[in-house]
Amino acid sequence: MESNPMAREDSTGAQASLNAIAADRRQLAVRAKAPGWMYPILGLSTAGIVASPVIADPVWMLILIAGACAVVVALEYAYKKQTGLSTNRVPGPRSLLILIGMGAVVLAMLSASSLVTTIDQPAWVIATAAIGFLTMFPGGLLYDRIYAAELQRGL
Repeated sequence: MESNPMAREDSTGAQASLNAIAADRRQLAVRAKAPGWMYPILGLSTAGIVASPVIADPVWMLILIAGACAVVVALEYAYKKQTGLSTNRVPGPRSLLILIGMGAVVLAMLSASSLVTTIDQPAWVIATAAIGFLTMFPGGLLYDRIYAAELQRGL
């Protein structure tokens, strides 16, 4: 059997390329990690949106929602400025499921907040807002970990 030195060189070069790709994925996952202050602020903004139905005046309610949405946009801008990354899709199925779950919980809490306000039980809005906050704060940290893992795996 003949030894082909070109095949070994190609194999070595291919392995070096794969190692470089894996290193790039690890660096990207570290770089994509959101700053520690981001998710508590996102949680507060979400809690504001969820609690907004308790405000009787529709103008003030819309001002609260617009302000909270402006904070979310500012967070995205700050993330992009700090990391140099702008994301337009999730890297894998687990991070997508987490985002869908978080969105569903927030929408359910907004609906529940509207309902308890309508049936004149506004004290329950505190609970719905707290759940909205907790969905974004610890939930966002969980999303960050899963997102990084999926980036490293190249999904």
